[in-house]
Amino acid sequence: MSQIFKYCIFFLLALNLLNGQTPYESDVDSSNVKSPGKALLFSVIPGGGQLYNRHPLKAILFAGVFAYYGYGYTVAQNDYQADVSSESLHRTRNDKVWMMSLIWTLNILDAYVDAQLWDFDKYEIEEKQSATEENMLKPKEAGSIDGAK
Repeated sequence: MSQIFKYCIFFLLALNLLNGQTPYESDVDSSNVKSPGKALLFSVIPGGGQLYNRHPLKAILFAGVFAYYGYGYTVAQNDYQADVSSESLHRTRNDKVWMMSLIWTLNILDAYVDAQLWDFDKYEIEEKQSATEENMLKPKEAGSIDGAK
């Protein structure tokens, strides 16, 4: 019992550390902020984190693919229990479990990254000056250290 409690505490602390928001970001509109920690919690159910990040098509995709392999696993498990000595049925069942694990992991990673990059497209990158021959040959003007002229 105490071992489970320790794992729960560790999990909650890890989620708290993964939260990318700091309390000093007062210039950000908190109604639009996507918390990576919440995205991780919601993504325990495939597609939940994507719904939290407002990507319903991704949510349907992840949930659908997970359900497809989940159904395939139940069919493969029933077939394997009917003939335990079959190596190919054992392999098929295990492949379904691996695919479900892969989809679930990708679901979690996608939700976390989307929450981290929620405002990425809101900022514009400034254009750098093109390097012309005149700019390259002209030395930079050096000012005084204290900024006075």
